[in-house]
Amino acid sequence: MKDFERVALEKKITALSKALASLQKASEKDLRELLLIIKRPGWTTPAELGFTNVVLESIGQQVKLVNSMKTNLVKIAKTVGQ
Repeated sequence: MKDFERVALEKKITALSKALASLQKASEKDLRELLLIIKRPGWTTPAELGFTNVVLESIGQQVKLVNSMKTNLVKIAKTVGQ
């Protein structure tokens, strides 16, 4: 790998790391707020509840996928050159 390619790859890895850390911080705050919102009387209709459940399930699946991809990327990278 050439130096400029390694530098570009390092920048991408660092940017991804920062984006994941930022997402974690924002998610904690936002989801705490969401827990307060859903406790309000009359917060939602059955249709909105269904939509909310679908969105939460989808986000959960995407988070699991991203975590699995990250784990597998590191695992595969460790095997390169062995």
